[in-house]
Amino acid sequence: MIVIVGGGLAGLACATQLHRQGADFLVVEAATTVGGRQRTTRRDGFLLDHGFQVVLSSYGVVSELCDVTKLRPRWFESGALLYNGNRLEHLASPLEKPLSVLRTGALRVGDKIRLALLGLELLLTPARAFAASSASSKDISARTFLERRGFSQEFFHRFAQPFFGGVLLDNDLSSSAGLFLSYFKKFLTGRAWIPAAGIQALPEAIAEKLPLGAIRTGTRVVRLQAAWTGVVLENGETLRADKIVLALDEPSLCRLLERPAPQSPRETTVVYFKSRASLYGRPCLVLPEGEGKRARHFAQLSNVAPEVAPHGWHLISATVLERRGLSSEDLARAVSQEIGAVFPHAGASLEHLETIHVPYATPAQPPGFAARNAFPDLPPNVYACGDWERGASIESALRSGIDTAHRVLRG
Repeated sequence: MIVIVGGGLAGLACATQLHRQGADFLVVEAATTVGGRQRTTRRDGFLLDHGFQVVLSSYGVVSELCDVTKLRPRWFESGALLYNGNRLEHLASPLEKPLSVLRTGALRVGDKIRLALLGLELLLTPARAFAASSASSKDISARTFLERRGFSQEFFHRFAQPFFGGVLLDNDLSSSAGLFLSYFKKFLTGRAWIPAAGIQALPEAIAEKLPLGAIRTGTRVVRLQAAWTGVVLENGETLRADKIVLALDEPSLCRLLERPAPQSPRETTVVYFKSRASLYGRPCLVLPEGEGKRARHFAQLSNVAPEVAPHGWHLISATVLERRGLSSEDLARAVSQEIGAVFPHAGASLEHLETIHVPYATPAQPPGFAARNAFPDLPPNVYACGDWERGASIESALRSGIDTAHRVLRG
């Protein structure tokens, strides 16, 4: 018997691969539902994801694990609306509409040329090169990389920080340049989408393909049994296991293995508003210019997926990286003012719906992070996987689970 501790993306992907190979396994999940950080809450007819999370069509592993069509993908338009303090400018994808990018006033001519050249370079670079870069001692920060390429400070304030700061949950762009370039290529070669029923529909779709009784929710593991022959549950029950897979975030792993806490993770807060009035019509992100913005980016999600809001309403989400000690009410008020500055005609119609804080959104991913072996001396027959292993994305978490299943089967 193989016991998988954790029913998030990595654990479910591991279970799926084991199931395909005919292995005997059981997934135990502390929460009452699967999904881990892929969580969706329903409130007053609105669907609220815990954090701004999207799937990219360039994540090939997703279609390997579930039927994407059943998730009813709702697509974002490639590109974004950039706000420079005076007006909105649309920045299209340089691959889909290269001439539009050159004509836009959203960026300086030099930055547009540098962006186009970087995009071409990324298209010609294999993905494994980015992984190697993230593990290299010569890896640098995303900010340093872009500065060396000659991008202006205006480029940082207007595009790089609002967009990639929001993606990496790192307003300073101090994360690995290798990771940044990997993300950049994924966005260049794929379009973003969300499930019509919210992001939690993704792990649920993967779980649906597993055998009945293969997942036990509401089952918390408190420690590993002596000699690593099983796991002990919160209720005192012991589950015997020939092999144990710990598909957990890094802090949870450290607690279970009684090891020092890891480097502080990245956190995020998403502030949701409802509105009778539409702020804008395009299914894309809005990127407000400036380092000091509380909302790193925001989106009228009902433009993308009408299902996330009741009829006659719009749903707006704003991604905040630093709360700066503000209460939920004060934060919502500040974010509402920032959105209202971009859309004065509709700002007064915003009604605060919910503020969701995610204290562990992604692990820290500094330059060279991928070379770090977080758990080099795991006990015999104990394996670990999660998004801390190779990069915090849906794709990376799923790949980590699949690769761990292969190690278990070889082991």
